[in-house]
Amino acid sequence: MIIIAVIIVICLFVYKEFNKDKVVIEVFQVPMDLEKQNITGQAVVNKLLDNIIKIESQADTSFPLLDFNPVMYDAQMEIVIPGSGISINSLIRHVKNFLGKKQIKITGEIVVSDKKLLMTTRIVGEPAMTYTGDLNSIDSLIYESAKHIILYTQPYMLAYYYYYSYGSDHLNKELAMEMINYSITQPPVTDDVMAYTLYGYILSDQGKYEESINMYENALEIDPDFTDAISGWAYSLFEMNKFEESEDLYKKALRTDPNDSYTYYYYALLKEKMNSYSQADSLYKKAVTLDPKNFEAANDYSNFLILQNRLNEARVSIKNILKVRPDNSQAYFNLGNLNYNENNYEESVNNFLKSFSLDSTNVAALLNASRILNENDRNEEAFDLAKNIDLKKNYDFQTTKDIGILLENLEKKSESIEFYKRSIKQFPNDSAYFRNRMVN
Repeated sequence: MIIIAVIIVICLFVYKEFNKDKVVIEVFQVPMDLEKQNITGQAVVNKLLDNIIKIESQADTSFPLLDFNPVMYDAQMEIVIPGSGISINSLIRHVKNFLGKKQIKITGEIVVSDKKLLMTTRIVGEPAMTYTGDLNSIDSLIYESAKHIILYTQPYMLAYYYYYSYGSDHLNKELAMEMINYSITQPPVTDDVMAYTLYGYILSDQGKYEESINMYENALEIDPDFTDAISGWAYSLFEMNKFEESEDLYKKALRTDPNDSYTYYYYALLKEKMNSYSQADSLYKKAVTLDPKNFEAANDYSNFLILQNRLNEARVSIKNILKVRPDNSQAYFNLGNLNYNENNYEESVNNFLKSFSLDSTNVAALLNASRILNENDRNEEAFDLAKNIDLKKNYDFQTTKDIGILLENLEKKSESIEFYKRSIKQFPNDSAYFRNRMVN
């Protein structure tokens, strides 16, 4: 009976392992000196897996709209079949190779040379990559190795990591595009759905809406029911003011997946833009109900309630966000607007400053705090805050206008003129507006 039980357990294990499409990372070879420091080959593999999961998580958190399907990464385990001398994983690997089942094998080693660490990662069928650092740089070497592994296993995920975690950095945008182009030109074809959709998101983010639609079309040719591509296409049409076409696609996306929080959220934005406030309200509620952690939807719903003068409901909505995410900058920004609408100016300023402290890129929060102080004849304090705004940086057109007007209201004539001169170069088609502001 014991033998039969063992055979059943082995069969179940083999079946489970055989049906995984996965990346197998074998135990890295490490020198004896490192092993004495408890940096064993297995420890290196475990850290590699931790870093891969971390990068995936950061990519998903940065832009969670895309429901990616992470590759399964496993450390190699050598369980030997009793009496045979053959490991189960070895048997599975050979059978998978024979049947053409997808599996990527990764090996590697760490060596010490001239007081330097050299970590080499080998992905079967791909060029080996060696990273070099000093004797205390083991963690950074493992991190670089993890990125190398993701490059050859799910490059669109690395593109996510580069673009959405560091979207303002031109170099990382270029790296992101390299990752996407690599993904599209490499097998398996099923991954192209993800790559094309991500490419569409990035083009849309850059305002290239027609080009983004081409990418979504490519994705949908591979998988006609890929909801993220349908919703992405709908959002591009929304930005192009093609509201009816956009709505048709959002309806299609919801027919395909009626439980997608982000589709309801973006559909709500569309209906709000179309002044269909009752429908927008229902869609926002549905988005937040389906995914309470969809903080983009929750924050925009809070702002929607403020604009509708439903201030008590807005306060409850904001309170619910901060209960879960006390570090949410946008929630404090909305709270600042809410308190401003209720004439609680001091609280409003504090809310905006809190928002800026949590996200230093949120210049609008700093502008609002400074503007409120200016309106209440506290110009010195207002200008002290305004000094934190980098006037040499490029902002969107509305923020640029707001900065200029604030400088004028603070009677900083020379600063406003210099700022407008720079703005003319950034927005040549709107040069007449800035020249008029300089004269007034």
